[in-house]
Amino acid sequence: MTSTLIIGATGLLGSEMAKASARNGDSLHVLVRPATAGNEERMRPLRDLGAMVHVGDLDDYDSLVRAVGKVDRVISSVHVGSASEMTLVRAIKDAGVSRYVPSAGFGLDFAAAAPGSIEPLDIKRAVFDAVRQADLPYTVIYTNGFFSTWVATLGDLTRFGSTSLPPDEVTLYGDGNVPATFVSEKDIAAVTLRALEDPGAVRREIRIAQNRITQNEMIELWRKVSGRSPGIKHMNADELEALIAAVPGLALLRAFWIRGETALETATPEAGALYPELRFETIESAFVEMAAGGGRTV
Repeated sequence: MTSTLIIGATGLLGSEMAKASARNGDSLHVLVRPATAGNEERMRPLRDLGAMVHVGDLDDYDSLVRAVGKVDRVISSVHVGSASEMTLVRAIKDAGVSRYVPSAGFGLDFAAAAPGSIEPLDIKRAVFDAVRQADLPYTVIYTNGFFSTWVATLGDLTRFGSTSLPPDEVTLYGDGNVPATFVSEKDIAAVTLRALEDPGAVRREIRIAQNRITQNEMIELWRKVSGRSPGIKHMNADELEALIAAVPGLALLRAFWIRGETALETATPEAGALYPELRFETIESAFVEMAAGGGRTV
């Protein structure tokens, strides 16, 4: 039986990775922080999956080596915001695993997004450079937009964290006619587990470019499905630049809705073409579920 360690297994993406790994018949391992290990509510879903729990921290090299040394494969779904994953790269190099999926890939295709334009992406790029320099057996999955952060907010990332989504008011960026691509966390996990079973995916980058849609089309689809018409504010490219100057992380809005970087064709193979047996959730089906539930709390 293949053993798979999920790092970040209590998060939106990591929890789907854990469920997909369990469905795959893997021996499921998870690494959690000490504070999380003591939180029964957060740990119960993982224990129900039969996960073997390792307590550690991304900044604690020894705990990382102990955990990764017990498994064949490692999937990191943590938020890359520091040098922490560099410690994980070193631990994986020293312990030796058959495959590593770094969190560096869960975002825009590096071939489409210009260096220096998005601070979080530059951090991811630095992690990926370290992975390649360490000559690890990696597979990188570029996801573009998550349903939970982009579709649930009708493309307005500033609304993420609101008590109920989709929002009753949304900002339209640019003319609203630039396409972007989106995928559910469940489908990201399905692609990841499929790639882990594919020997041809070793030291390979894969992009998910499904559900191509403009922000105008997304808002109109929500109106059609839900019968709700959100209020719309407009923000042009210059106004968005001023917002990015104050909040650099919002440069993702420029990448999605001004430059259209998630919808650009690159040389990176697309998951749907590589694995045609996979079926991807549509934005319309996600909206039907959200409308039936009266919205989505994030």
